[in-house]
Amino acid sequence: MRLTSYEIACIKEQATRYFGKDVKVHLFGSRTDDSKRGGDIDLFIQSYERQMLSVRNKIKFLAALKQQLGEQKIDVVLDNSAERRKTTFFQTISKYAVAL
Repeated sequence: MRLTSYEIACIKEQATRYFGKDVKVHLFGSRTDDSKRGGDIDLFIQSYERQMLSVRNKIKFLAALKQQLGEQKIDVVLDNSAERRKTTFFQTISKYAVAL
């Protein structure tokens, strides 16, 4: 996994702040592969507190992360739809993502 311990700590801190104490954060995409270089930070976020998985909180989360980590490309996918979880995309994320 190609994230520093500082980056992981910042992601977890802000995820808890904006999505609740029961939040689960998973990294997916090219950053999970140590043999690759570059790439954006792709995050899949789950929470038992469904009301916390709002677009407003997603924007606040991204703004806080960019303040801490600097200008990086960060993509966030929220697990906020039962219908969406049935898609191949979500099934692939669930299969290959790395928990932070």
